[in-house]
Amino acid sequence: MFDRRQYAILSERYFESMLGDFSSLLWMIGQAPLIAALIILRWKSWQVTETFYFVIALSAVWFGCINACREIAKERSVYKRERLFGLDTGAYLASKIKILSLIGLVEIALFYFLIVRWINTDISPVPGYIALFGLYFSGMCLGLLLSRWCGTPGKAVVAVPVVIIPQIIFSKFVLPLDTLKGAALKIEKLMVVKWGFEALKFGKKGDIQMWDYASSMTVLIGLGVLFLLLTWFHLWFAGEES
Repeated sequence: MFDRRQYAILSERYFESMLGDFSSLLWMIGQAPLIAALIILRWKSWQVTETFYFVIALSAVWFGCINACREIAKERSVYKRERLFGLDTGAYLASKIKILSLIGLVEIALFYFLIVRWINTDISPVPGYIALFGLYFSGMCLGLLLSRWCGTPGKAVVAVPVVIIPQIIFSKFVLPLDTLKGAALKIEKLMVVKWGFEALKFGKKGDIQMWDYASSMTVLIGLGVLFLLLTWFHLWFAGEES
């Protein structure tokens, strides 16, 4: 599928560049306990409701999207130059996925640990973590797509709220579920938060609805893969044009 030697070299280089910009890496990981603390402050003394599940699902998508949104755009000139010397697009994109996913594993672990430490979420631990990481993954893939299509880090960061806010607008938490009709209902099915939220609901302790959980996770990851394919296509097409 891609050049494994290039993948290994690019992954190592990307990891070293992350360590070189340690303040940005610290912010990526540090936002998770910060948001977790705010959620704990709000829900610690209250019974968990579906709104809580929606908030933690939206938070996980935000982490992935904001972490990834600059990572291709900031290397635009480097990518174009290296494509002239045989850079493999698949290996380049896979290296981004690998390092950002490793960051996400740590970030979601911190976020989830703090949440369950202080709040009785009523979610089974492993399905809950997998669902939140799936949300991070799809958010990350969406961020990489923005990073490529927007072209510059500044534009990509500005575009993040543009794709996050519809996750809220096209949900039953803004208007009653029966108001989602026609085009709005179709758009809602493209919202990654919807499927992660459903997975969290189906992963409750002692009442895991495995088929529904697996179905929601399949759609959630499928949307992430779709975003990656669109990103890869644009990277490849731009390389062919240059």
